[in-house]
Amino acid sequence: MRWPVWMAGLVVLGLSAGCQHTQAEGTKAERPKWMPPEGDCPRGSLLQMERLGLKPGDRVPVIVDAIQDHPGPARYNYSFVIALPREEGEKQLPGARIGGRLYVTKHRVFGRYDRIFLPESGAMSVPFCGILLDARWDKDGEGLIAYPSPMKGFSVVQDNTGVIQVVDKYP
Repeated sequence: MRWPVWMAGLVVLGLSAGCQHTQAEGTKAERPKWMPPEGDCPRGSLLQMERLGLKPGDRVPVIVDAIQDHPGPARYNYSFVIALPREEGEKQLPGARIGGRLYVTKHRVFGRYDRIFLPESGAMSVPFCGILLDARWDKDGEGLIAYPSPMKGFSVVQDNTGVIQVVDKYP
């Protein structure tokens, strides 16, 4: 049986399209310049989080910055913050405070949290590894959607709440 010439052409096109598709999947998308660089978690954080009953993927709803513990919009800049876990979360950390750093761009606020202050430890902290997500729509670690502030170096977000997702590496 002989195939028509046009059918042989379709087979060749289909095979070449499949090869190109495989090559495209193998290449990693370029990281946007506005995102903070990838990073490793603090040494010992996975062990400490396990002791607290936390594992990568767990989410802790928080007030992003204890200083701005009020309803409504909040203004953030590149700084160290202490997050306050909220009561209604799937993971309860009564009395704990989570410390980290905010990275601010004109349109996003990222958070990388690296320590947790526990009520029984007083002023001492233990290593922790978490990133800030927007509870309403962020699934990719790109932080809170923000708007430029009239104050240089600041961004404004709709409200002061977010979610800290426990991770084993900063994306």
